[in-house]
Amino acid sequence: MLASTSMAGRTVSNRVAALLMQYAEKAGVGPAEFANRTGIGAADVADPAGRIDAERHRRTVELCAGLPLQPLKDEDAVFDYFPELGNLCLNGRNLREALAAFTLCRPMVGEFDFLLGRHADGVVRIEYVAEFAPTNNFQAMSNFYMLSKLVRAYDAGIKTRFEVELTGNEPAAARHVGEMFGSRPRFGCAANRMYFAAPHLDAPFADYNAKIAPMLERQARQELDRIQRRHRFSANVESLIRELIADPSSDLRDATLLQHICARLDTSRWSINRRLQEEGTTFRELELEVRLDESRRLLRDTQLSLAEISDHTGFASQSAFSRFFRAQHGMPPQTWRQSHRDDFGVRA
Repeated sequence: MLASTSMAGRTVSNRVAALLMQYAEKAGVGPAEFANRTGIGAADVADPAGRIDAERHRRTVELCAGLPLQPLKDEDAVFDYFPELGNLCLNGRNLREALAAFTLCRPMVGEFDFLLGRHADGVVRIEYVAEFAPTNNFQAMSNFYMLSKLVRAYDAGIKTRFEVELTGNEPAAARHVGEMFGSRPRFGCAANRMYFAAPHLDAPFADYNAKIAPMLERQARQELDRIQRRHRFSANVESLIRELIADPSSDLRDATLLQHICARLDTSRWSINRRLQEEGTTFRELELEVRLDESRRLLRDTQLSLAEISDHTGFASQSAFSRFFRAQHGMPPQTWRQSHRDDFGVRA
């Protein structure tokens, strides 16, 4: 049994949002209506590395689930939109390794739901758990479609047939679902499940490239780490510190800064410090890093005086700021500023 967890911190790639936006538009839902109903606009999907929070993704899934079902084509395969994931999954030693890679790196696509799998008696059984929309089968169909594309890439001409059980009602034009899986799914089931025989699970993959495999795994793990680091608690705290320091009306005395963060996160100093310690850092370390970044930016990109910069970044005095900066860079802030002006120019 999976423990229920909050949607806070769950994210889905905005590449998925862009695909769902296109899906809705094909069904007659224009960008303006899509944005109104989901909270996702063109700006939200512009950055290929961006993420969408779980609540807006839930609204998007609910919208798309209510639209007439559309046939999916080969070019709709998600692997095309997530090259780090696709490259790794499509270069496994065998299907078992490919499925393990997919399970490990699926958070690149989204961290919104759960995919559970097991293998017994030559049959792979996969269950999709839609924690926040248990009767919605749209996401299950999408995930099972991704998996079917992966399995068929390894089936060596077997033409794998999938048996699919889905919760909820049968959508209009359900024949498209049968075309996706090679057999008509059963609807109104207790859970979202997919079964397929896998006698070739450990058969060597003819197209496996051993030379590039380590590089593909390294790229995938780096991308996964980038996503997970970005959404750690410490990254959230650091972002709030940056926001407060950038606000000229903020009082940046140490105690007040932490009090502001506690209020914004609706938690205690003890809880913040404990969670940061679990991630290998402290509030003080994050604060000093942000102050250093901001002071470098102001030195490089503006003509503010050292006194103004020290005040803006929350130091008690210009001399305190200068001592801090020299300790970090081995030179006074004015010397650092001059050297970077010579290199890059002032962009104020």
